[in-house]
Amino acid sequence: MSLPDSNSLCRECGLCCNGVIFADGQLRPGDDAARLRELGLAFVRPARAGGEKFRQPCKAFAGCQCQIYTERPKSCREFDCLLLTNVKAGNTREEDALRTVRSALRRVREVKRLMLVLGEADETVSLGKRFRRLQRKLENDPSDPDAAGIFGDLTLAVHDLNMLIREKFYSPS
Repeated sequence: MSLPDSNSLCRECGLCCNGVIFADGQLRPGDDAARLRELGLAFVRPARAGGEKFRQPCKAFAGCQCQIYTERPKSCREFDCLLLTNVKAGNTREEDALRTVRSALRRVREVKRLMLVLGEADETVSLGKRFRRLQRKLENDPSDPDAAGIFGDLTLAVHDLNMLIREKFYSPS
């Protein structure tokens, strides 16, 4: 059995680029921020010291492919999710990894569907930030019982997605 091309799994997934796993990406020493801006990355200034960050979902991510792949930031070059790491190590079969990716993407679609029902349609912001924004909105105006029920469903869907992400894709230290 040959090891899979890491890009084959990544091209199916994209969770590290589309704002599901990460809210922002961190630039590292040696990254050319000016060039990355020219290439279209959107930057945020962090509240704390630590350098510039670029927004997720990444502006260079389109069609489950990086449009600036050869010039992408170091954090992107060096990141392998747990699932990919396990496939490369031979601990997870590629077919099983693809099933996990597809399950995660179904969960993302359900979270986005529920967000849309609640009026949250801003795809330019990470999923976590969108969820927190909706939470604040509903806490400030709890008068709609239908919205409260849908938000309950959304909370469970986000939790379900986060558990899968933490178990299979990314577990911060």
